[in-house]
Amino acid sequence: MILSRTRRNQIYLPYSRKKKYFDAIAAGNTERIAELSQENYEYPTALFNRCGSYSEAMNKMYYEAIGAANEMCLIAIQSGLLDMVAYDIRDEFIAEFDNAVSLPDIYDLVHGMAHNYAQKMGYIIKEKKRSPRLAKMMTYIEEHLTEKIELQDIADHVNLSRTYASAIFKEELGINISEFIMKERMLEAKRMLRDTDLPVSAIADRLAFCSQSYFTRNFTRMEGMTPVEYRRNTL
Repeated sequence: MILSRTRRNQIYLPYSRKKKYFDAIAAGNTERIAELSQENYEYPTALFNRCGSYSEAMNKMYYEAIGAANEMCLIAIQSGLLDMVAYDIRDEFIAEFDNAVSLPDIYDLVHGMAHNYAQKMGYIIKEKKRSPRLAKMMTYIEEHLTEKIELQDIADHVNLSRTYASAIFKEELGINISEFIMKERMLEAKRMLRDTDLPVSAIADRLAFCSQSYFTRNFTRMEGMTPVEYRRNTL
């Protein structure tokens, strides 16, 4: 179904209702976003009832979603999220809005976007509470994703034993070092799949995976789709 995105007769949510979302994003509170999604689940129906047709309701919901994307992006940046990350989230969801074919689709996408921003802010808030040694180890890993990373090298970087370095990761992040390395490599792999034309084999090699099959197997396990499918879905 192709819908015309006209700007006539737009309706915007009052700031008092939006602020609940903004506060949850700034606090990194994904649970609150989920609560708001449940609290306002009748909104698409209410919007349709105010409009003369489903097409008109879709137009209004679409432009509300665009406005929300820009506002949430600004709130996230003001709260400490990197500009580039905030804009990438915004642009990714705006592209999804363009493909939406129903009011519930747009509604779910807006809350998915809010959840994404809140999740990223949650990471930042936790980051501020992390110990200097953990932050230093995390930085070391992020700077060496294209190399084979050994636990001993990480421990040596902060003058700790391997056992103590592992314990700090587990205590402060709730995951072990190898899991963190895998997650960081997958984040970078997704960026490369979106932003470059490198073949999957080259991406696996650049991120120091022992083989393309090992990379693909882990990517599929963590993302629910193969690297090729992920790239196709983000075009």
